[in-house]
Amino acid sequence: MLLVAFAVLAGRLGGQIIYPERGFIFGDEEIPRIDITIPQSSLDHLYENPQEDNEYQAQFSFTRGGTTEALEDVGVRFRGNTSRNAQKKSFKISFNTFEQGRDFYGLEKMNLNAETNDVSLLRSKLSWELFRYLGVPGSRCNHVLLYINNAFYGVYVNTEHIDETFVKSRFGTNDGNLYKCLWPADLAYLGEDQEAYKFTEEGRRAYALRINEEWDDYADLADLVGVINLATGDQFPMALEKVFNVQQYLKVMAVDVMTGNWDGYIGNRNNYYLYRDQVTGRFEYIPYDLDNTFGIDWLGEDWSDRSIYSWNRETVPLYEKVLQVEAYREQFSAYIRQMADYMSSEAFRLKVEGWHALISSWVSQDPYYPLDWGYTYSDFTEALVTGRGGHLKYGVLAFAGIRAESALQQAIQTDAPPLITHARIRPGKGRVDVDWVAEDDRPGFATTMHYRIGQEAWASQTYAEPAETDPVSGIQIYRHLLNLPGEQAAVDVYFTVTDGGGQETRYPADFLTVTLPVADGPLRINEFMASNSSTRTDEYGEYDDWLEIYNASGIPVWMGDVYLSDDMGKPGKYRLPDEYISPGAFYLLWLDGQPDQGARHAPFRIEMNGEEVRLSGQPSEGFPVMDSLTFGPQLTDVALGRSADGAGEWIAFTDPTPGFSNLSSGTGEYTADRLILYPNPVTDGTIRFSRNISGVIYNSLGVAMLQLDDVSSVDAGPLAPGVYVFRSADRATIRFVVGH
Repeated sequence: MLLVAFAVLAGRLGGQIIYPERGFIFGDEEIPRIDITIPQSSLDHLYENPQEDNEYQAQFSFTRGGTTEALEDVGVRFRGNTSRNAQKKSFKISFNTFEQGRDFYGLEKMNLNAETNDVSLLRSKLSWELFRYLGVPGSRCNHVLLYINNAFYGVYVNTEHIDETFVKSRFGTNDGNLYKCLWPADLAYLGEDQEAYKFTEEGRRAYALRINEEWDDYADLADLVGVINLATGDQFPMALEKVFNVQQYLKVMAVDVMTGNWDGYIGNRNNYYLYRDQVTGRFEYIPYDLDNTFGIDWLGEDWSDRSIYSWNRETVPLYEKVLQVEAYREQFSAYIRQMADYMSSEAFRLKVEGWHALISSWVSQDPYYPLDWGYTYSDFTEALVTGRGGHLKYGVLAFAGIRAESALQQAIQTDAPPLITHARIRPGKGRVDVDWVAEDDRPGFATTMHYRIGQEAWASQTYAEPAETDPVSGIQIYRHLLNLPGEQAAVDVYFTVTDGGGQETRYPADFLTVTLPVADGPLRINEFMASNSSTRTDEYGEYDDWLEIYNASGIPVWMGDVYLSDDMGKPGKYRLPDEYISPGAFYLLWLDGQPDQGARHAPFRIEMNGEEVRLSGQPSEGFPVMDSLTFGPQLTDVALGRSADGAGEWIAFTDPTPGFSNLSSGTGEYTADRLILYPNPVTDGTIRFSRNISGVIYNSLGVAMLQLDDVSSVDAGPLAPGVYVFRSADRATIRFVVGH
């Protein structure tokens, strides 16, 4: 079975298939104006040093429809690689460089692309729109007018930056690893060791982490590449679907082939992102940098009629092996046919002509437009139907027509099996929210969710109508709510979709499993204090806030793969020290915002007025939750801890026990109120007390093992070797050990 990875709490998970509205920034019904005001000396230095990534302080404003929004102190630099040598430069605007945490309408950065190689200034925008047409989570974009120090710098394509903000808006989370993949990122197998995938090319990593980069954990990427290259036969699709959303990638393949995007993964092992969605545990492919499309060519190839089934020029195992699977090949072919029909349609032509007309008068005034390739305004007016020679053999619409006709002639015409392209399970208190996407190349399909709770029999719910339909792609989203009998339950789920011809597809091949509660040890948050003025000092004599970790398992646990955070949405703030914690042991951490004081000191504090704390696994697993807590206002020198170590309700401790059992006195002694337990360790099979006593003996997990009633001794035979705590009826506590 496939275990579903959860790394955020119920209620904080986003839904799926999220496509943000174009909004104020990306609306393309008109052309917004961007103004950058920058000291002339900074602008001169920027142009004198185009390869540098230094950001220069500037003022920024964005005007649309008479409304202007302005920001002070933004960062401005050039962007791109070879394009930095062009006379019409591309710019990156950063809204949070000089004011940390700031954004502009949800964006931390803005990419203004000059598109110097494209006489039409339409190709990348058109490609992004085709990804959106098929329901692939790509960047939003539109044309803008750029002014610097009130001088017109030309027409630009404003393309949404791909970062943690982007993936949060598409997948509802941004905890998982995000890799920016540049040439020669071919996903070829380099061995099991994750270090092999950290190789550099041209001074940067081919697979470069852009989220969680400080932890440099590539284990998930190494696993993905291993599956792509080593799984064979019938095991390949089953193994791949567990770690990669291959159904969605079939759409990416179709758009790349139909737009002639030779500078992506298939054509050039370049320009894409991989994001591990920590809700599903699967990688998502995100396209990037689409300017070399619709007939632009630097390699001497004609991309308009190249074979859709052997479109790659070099070995790229993902594309090649996917097409060897009959079902995938048929589904890919269906997307090709859908794209070809659309690219041949009047609706497509009118959309392209509309964008062309929108920017036409501004291109005629663009002072930088002619400088790199000698383009004239006449070239622009003919750019939809006529090529220009050199790297521009085709006009935009001319390429689309030839590619569509050729693809339709090549594409197999079988009725493709239906698809489950997304599936998510989101746990809540006493409930599980399930949503999924079913697709087919023809209308009239039905989809079913199959589930069982605990040991109950399998049940199912069939849907003929979706809960929601995406207005652009037509993707149909289905939802189901499972109410659970309690807060602890195991739920198994799988999905089927059946088309009008009776073909059925199941996802996954076995089933998804989630066990509630979501937190899944072995470590637990056991006790903490959010306002410490006199309880205990750290090694520097400071009364800092503290938190205690407890190993609830029966084996030593390596803490170097465990993370602690005071922000549920940013779980990777602090990695625990590189050492083991023994079974049943307690480990004290200082939440003082002073990491320079040592490995036990976290880089954040917690607030006595209320806070959230999350303990998580490693980033390559999507930061799966081990334990978490949200608490309200706290009192000074009063701790909050579990009633039994690693379990039980949270209660206030006026006598805190940092570093010791919550059932102990917190002093490390084995005596309390003149009561003595002996021998300690207990080795002769009998536990003796210095007087008659009543109370309960608990094991290290806080489970009551023996009830004592007015006795001076008790048989230790029922107790396995280990650490125990005796709590008397008058709340005296003694910690003791049962030996062999």
